[in-house]
Amino acid sequence: MEIKRLAATFGRLEQDRLELEPGLNIIEAPNESGKSTWTAFLRVMLYGLNTRDRSPSADKRRYLPWSGSAMEGTLDASTHLGEITLLRRTARANSPMGSFSAVYTGTAQPVEGLTAAACGETLLGIPQDVFERSAYIRQTGLAVDQSKALEQRINSLVTTGEEDVSLSAAAEQLRRQLNTRRHNKTGLLPQLEEEERVLRATLAELETLSAAADQRQQTLDSLRPQLEETEALLARHDAADQADELRKVESARLDAASARDRVKTLEASSRALPTRAELESLQGRVDALSSINSAVEDARTRLDLASHTLRQAEKALNAHPFAGLTPAEAASAPLNAGPKPAMPRWMLPAAILAGLLAGGAVAWLTRLWLAAAGSALGLFAVIALLFLWLFRQKQRQWEAARDQLEQQRQTAVAEYTPLCEAEAKARADQQAAQAAWEAVSASARTNLDSILSQLRAFRPLVRDLPEACQALELAFDLRADLDSAQRWEEETRHRWEALRDAAPPIPSVPAQRPAQSREQLRLRLTELQTRDASLRRELHTTQGRIQALGDPGELCLRLQALSERQAALQQEYDAIALAMEVLALSGSELQTRFSPALGERAASIFTNLTGGRYNRVMLDRAMNPSAQQTDQLTPREAEVLSQGTADQLYLAVRLAICEMVLPADRAIPILLDDALVNFDDERMAAALDYLLELSAGRQILLFTCQRREGDYLSWAYPQRFHYIKLQEHAKN
Repeated sequence: MEIKRLAATFGRLEQDRLELEPGLNIIEAPNESGKSTWTAFLRVMLYGLNTRDRSPSADKRRYLPWSGSAMEGTLDASTHLGEITLLRRTARANSPMGSFSAVYTGTAQPVEGLTAAACGETLLGIPQDVFERSAYIRQTGLAVDQSKALEQRINSLVTTGEEDVSLSAAAEQLRRQLNTRRHNKTGLLPQLEEEERVLRATLAELETLSAAADQRQQTLDSLRPQLEETEALLARHDAADQADELRKVESARLDAASARDRVKTLEASSRALPTRAELESLQGRVDALSSINSAVEDARTRLDLASHTLRQAEKALNAHPFAGLTPAEAASAPLNAGPKPAMPRWMLPAAILAGLLAGGAVAWLTRLWLAAAGSALGLFAVIALLFLWLFRQKQRQWEAARDQLEQQRQTAVAEYTPLCEAEAKARADQQAAQAAWEAVSASARTNLDSILSQLRAFRPLVRDLPEACQALELAFDLRADLDSAQRWEEETRHRWEALRDAAPPIPSVPAQRPAQSREQLRLRLTELQTRDASLRRELHTTQGRIQALGDPGELCLRLQALSERQAALQQEYDAIALAMEVLALSGSELQTRFSPALGERAASIFTNLTGGRYNRVMLDRAMNPSAQQTDQLTPREAEVLSQGTADQLYLAVRLAICEMVLPADRAIPILLDDALVNFDDERMAAALDYLLELSAGRQILLFTCQRREGDYLSWAYPQRFHYIKLQEHAKN
């Protein structure tokens, strides 16, 4: 088989592609770039994805595409079936890679017989666990553990030289035949022994059941007279009960008549009594009227409050100086500061007269007319100025009084406007409250008149709401009494009619009750019937069991045949056991050739890888290898070797297993994932030399995170291998 190209959406791979060539392919890529993902993808494309694994490290979780896309991929390969293309994709979220198809490359023609489950084994010729322990080589999985399929394949090749012929398979077939006849408590012989034991137990049980059936039949025959006697006594009780039932019918008839009389009396005393529905309607209206009366009281309270508020507002408004004026008239009302002071007419003559008097007085005293004239003029001027100053003072006082009055008027106007508004609002509120009170009062009066008019048909003298409530209470009581009487009359009538219809016929001769009570007789009858039924069930069960067990004669014949069959199988069992002993003796010698053959081939490869330092490799039954140096006498287990040498030893064992178990006609590719990472340069070169030689017969894919493999092969074997840089290749 030769892989040509891969395309994957798998883990970190997103529509990535990988083109491969025959022979040795070196795929170089740094860590975390998808090398291990490519190897896991190739394994899944061949053998499918285990969707039943629910562990956290399951492949279906581990390799979910990072991009969130659906898991899918294709593989083109050249196989013994021809050029084919495998496709696995995710059709349902709970079944990743569950959809499978295989077609011939470049066509839509399916490959017949190639299924999803058997794809890898059909193409490679080996099951998955053999592939993972041979051609699927990882750095973390170099060690080889036990596998039944791998061990059987190697053992068959070593012991017989053919993969389809195995001593262990023959021994397994003999063991199955032996187990078919006897294996612990299973097999034909234990089954026959168990069947014989069951037959003998059945015969013994038949004998016991027959005796028990006879005993139960005798007991049933003795119970029949006692049952008949008890039933007769109960019949006498029934006859006495008939007379009691007739007396109950007569009593019920009298009760019904009494109930009818009471109903007639109540109906006569309450002819105009409203029905219950009418009473409940009136009660609802009375309750509503109580609410309306409460609303009337509330409206009256609001009216009183509004009237009080209006009186207070009118009182405050009447006490104001602008009372009777509108706010606009108050704003333009004249000032009451009096007339502005004017200069008196007497001031000038008084000043002149005072000057003349002063001038005359000076002239008379001094006899100087000029001095007198000057004195008169000066005094006149002083008196005139004094009068002018006094006049100005009066004007200033008047102006101050006028300004003060203006301020008082403005303040009064500012106070007067809110008073007018408050009085208007209080008047509007009082009018609204008056209207509401009148409306509610009218509604209450209307409802009350309507209620009283309805109640007066029953109680003519009812006049107000309290009397209406009393009348309603009385009407409810009368209606309850009447309804109760009518119900009682109906119940008694129905009871009497039922008893009358179900009454037994009048017995011709009165029956005498037995001394035992009905309860005692019923208890005794129940016990007898229970015992009778139990005995009948047991008898029927016993008879059914006897019929189910079969005829004793036939059972004896079957027992004889079983004994003969058991003797024949025992002879076969002894013969097969003897054959297994002989086969084990002959196969033990061949089994000793298993480990040496594999160890010899692994030693040859290990010697090449280590440059002749080790010349022997031994393997135990658990596939644990040990190696022996050329110059030493004792082997060393892999655990005590260095990491690099241990990896080389495991690689040698893996390659030896590939040569021994992989079908030669399939040329199965070998996958190596960082398998040489712990090798030094010299042993790496030896390993690459061997892999290059091995690639002449099969395709080898070596994934590495280092450049040294490619550098060495480019120097030593140019043009003999295919070199891929994974990241650059993926981009292309």
